[in-house]
This record gives sequence, structure tokens and C-alpha cells, in this order.
Amino acid sequence: MRITGFSTEVLELPYSHGGPPVMCGGQEWAGLTTLLVRIDTDDGLTGWGEAYGYNATPATKVVLDSLISGQVVGRDPTDIDVLMTDLQRSLHLFGRYGITMFALSGVDIALWDLAGKRAKMPLVRLLGGAQHDTLPVYASVFACGDRETAAELAKAALDEGYPQIKLHERDPDVVGAVRDAIGRSVPLMMDTNCAWRVGEALELAHALNAYDLHWLEEPLWPPEDYRQLARFRWSTGLPVAAGENACTGVDFEMMTELGAVNYAQPSVTKVGGISEFRKASVAAREHSIALAPHSPYFGPGLLATLHLIAVSPGIDIHVERLFCKLGADLYGGALDPVDGEITLPDGPGLGLDPDLDVIEKYRVTPSHGKQLQ
Repeated sequence: MRITGFSTEVLELPYSHGGPPVMCGGQEWAGLTTLLVRIDTDDGLTGWGEAYGYNATPATKVVLDSLISGQVVGRDPTDIDVLMTDLQRSLHLFGRYGITMFALSGVDIALWDLAGKRAKMPLVRLLGGAQHDTLPVYASVFACGDRETAAELAKAALDEGYPQIKLHERDPDVVGAVRDAIGRSVPLMMDTNCAWRVGEALELAHALNAYDLHWLEEPLWPPEDYRQLARFRWSTGLPVAAGENACTGVDFEMMTELGAVNYAQPSVTKVGGISEFRKASVAAREHSIALAPHSPYFGPGLLATLHLIAVSPGIDIHVERLFCKLGADLYGGALDPVDGEITLPDGPGLGLDPDLDVIEKYRVTPSHGKQLQ
């Protein structure tokens, strides 16, 4: 068995979300940028992966096209651990964080998609069998910075059936306005995206405690300082979530051993793919820490997350879904929440293949590929 083709595609999917323009990394998200990885094999199968992502997409694509494709074509795709270990070792000089791991994540997801297709079974069965067939979803609301708008969007999410709300805000007053608008019974999360030094966060802790947060996500800068995060968690009593900026299972072992979080948040398109996500999940389980995956995706990254959540023994793991309307959908609406839940696709591999017509229409760069000669 050999890999005969490797290519990448960048898509810009139109969307709307009812709030102000979304800014990230100093740039506006004009669309939802999605970086797809396609791997073809000599038995006629195609696996799809997704690599993070968004404003970092051009850099991630370069790593895939220039550093990874030549090492993948011609290899055996059936031993995922051997292939991914070889890739990690050959690329470790460029870092085991950030862009390199984003790229490797897309490759790993595609290899698992191929494994499921070759076995003619959904990924969840390869991973041990589904604990859940339908998965609850929470609304991940874009940053507003405005009390009224944030409250309106949170109420709109509740009206659409989402049972939990996450805000991307740094102003406690905005969070307080949302809490007043939705009541005390709705789980409410606050994601600051690494906003504060530990001293600043400690000063805000009293105000934040008044809002009965389900969790406070990534409160500290720098995000890899797990000792300070543990200090903050234990000294304030606030439930803490983190992990979307962690890469490989090693990071999650350190994070969980230190007791830095109540909720571990591996992100499958950033952590190193399904293989490293599974290691992160084991580390969390061994330290009795809940799993709360990061998944602001609408492609193979979301599908992979669904299977990984479905196989988890946890009974209250919600799927993160960006609260927005898609102008184009790779899966034809099959992953749209209904009454606050997503049904796990049961096709082989990831369960669904992306719509090639959507790829063609919303492609923003020429596909780049390497074929076996």
C-alpha cells in the first residue's frame, strides 16, 4: 500500500454572525478560511484532513507543500504511528508548536480518514466504539466588546436551541450583561484568549466569580506557563479551561500533572491531529480532568472532533460550534445542529467527504500537489 498523491486546497467560505467584524492576528476574517489536505493511495482511496488555519493558512500551506509532501508520497499509509513519528522527528528542528504542528495535524487526520475507509467503518469504531450517537453543541460567540450586542447574540443562540454559551470577551461587564440576559441556569463560558498576566487576572477574579462561569478559558499570558495557571486556578476557585495552544500529548501531560485546568481543550487541527489528541485525552483522563475540545471548524477538523468526542467516556462533553451562518457548506448542512445536538455521521472514515463543487467554487489558491512518479 502506497500514498500516490498529496495536495492542499485553501477555501474561503462566506459567513455572517450578526456582530462587528472579526479580527484575529491583526487581520479581519472576511471569510472562514479552511485549509484542506488530500491524500490519495494506490487502492483508489482518498483521505481528507484539515490543518489550522485562518490567518496562518498561507504559512501552514507552505510547510505542507514544501516540507511534508515529498516525505509522504510513496510511503505506506497504514502504519500511522510510524509515518507520523518519522515526520515529527524530521521536522522537529522547526518546532513542535505552531505552524509545523498545524501542518502535521492535517496529514494525521487524512491518514485516519483513509484507515476508516480501508476498514469500511466509521472512525469512531476504529477508536473503540461510540459512547454517544448524538452530541450536544455549545454556541461559541464571536467577540463583540459591546454589552447589548453580546447579550442579543447569546439570546439568539438560546433561541436556536444551544444549551450553553461561550463568549470571547475580556471585559467582565460584557459578561455580566450576558449573564443578566440569559439567566443563571444557562452554562456560560468566557474565553479571553490569553489576555492577562497572572496579577491582572487575580485582581479580576472576584468580579468573575460573581457570574457563575462554567469555565474561564485561557485567562493567562503566556499560555504555556502551566505553573502560573495552576496557581491562578487554586487561589481563585474559578474553573479553568485551556489547551487550544498546546501541541502534542507531552504538553497535556505537563498541564494535567500540575493541575492547571478543570477542562483540557486539545484542538485536533493544532495538537498534532487525531493521534496526539488521543494522547491528550489519556493524560486528562488519568488526572480526572474533563475534556472540552476546541473545534471552531467546518471541515474535516470538525468531523474528527465529533468522532473523538463520541468515543470519550465523558457524559457531558459538548461540541464547540462557532455561532454563525454559513454561506457555503462542505457537507450540505449535515452537521447543522438540531435542537442543540449534532448527529454523528456513520459513513466510513470521517463519515463524510467534502463537496467537490464547493471546493471548486470557493478555492482561493491553485491546488498544490505532488504525485508519485
